[in-house]
Amino acid sequence: MFYWIPKGQVPRLQAALDSIRAIYPGRVFASDMLIALGKTMHFRTDLRFVESFDSTASTEQEKSLIWRLHVLAWAATHALKIPGDFVECGVFKGFSSAVICKYLDFAKVPRTFYLYDTFSGLAEETSTSEERAMWNHGYMKLDPEKWLNEVKATFAEYPNVRLVPGVVPASFAQALPERIAYLHIDMNSAQAELQALEHLFDRVSPGGVIVFDDYGWVGNNPQAQAESRFLAEKGLPILEVPTGQGVVIKV
Repeated sequence: MFYWIPKGQVPRLQAALDSIRAIYPGRVFASDMLIALGKTMHFRTDLRFVESFDSTASTEQEKSLIWRLHVLAWAATHALKIPGDFVECGVFKGFSSAVICKYLDFAKVPRTFYLYDTFSGLAEETSTSEERAMWNHGYMKLDPEKWLNEVKATFAEYPNVRLVPGVVPASFAQALPERIAYLHIDMNSAQAELQALEHLFDRVSPGGVIVFDDYGWVGNNPQAQAESRFLAEKGLPILEVPTGQGVVIKV
């Protein structure tokens, strides 16, 4: 399956994929703008992960994200060995964090998972008109109250998940962990992501993991440039992975 490909281009891409499969009869992964040949995809043997993912993904777009969610599941598992809470900036409908909560049985984990979002789209004060246009192109407008209530329902069984509505970084005044073991940033805006990083970086524990969802995507290059500059000053390189994510272990 392909995500965010113009409908008119799908037949051409499907024909190309069929040709690849004919030339390379081994396993082919084609999803989420990623085509990978001959990979074992060993993460599919983790039945707990697969069940957590399959029971949460309800749309074709969500079902396309399994490799991205594997990266997050790896990061979250690593974070359990590091002091600190879990943080996500840019929640949308909570899909990624819901998979992680199921995978880790988070209600039994002695941590808090902080979820920050406007729950009304990109904020004008921390995004450009171009970024808002790109975001609105990918997601239809949603009713903020209904949106937030749906996310609350998603995490109702997790008393240690805390939703923090508002514009980052101002919303940090409502609630903010002292230490962070897992930080997932997916805000679709260079300014918003950089401000989140500036405010949260010092709270990330040594060994803590940071994952940038949009780091490797062509349309999000301003985010990658801003994050790379910030972390280069800290002596930390960002690992770009084919899913489009960027991964950092703080040392």
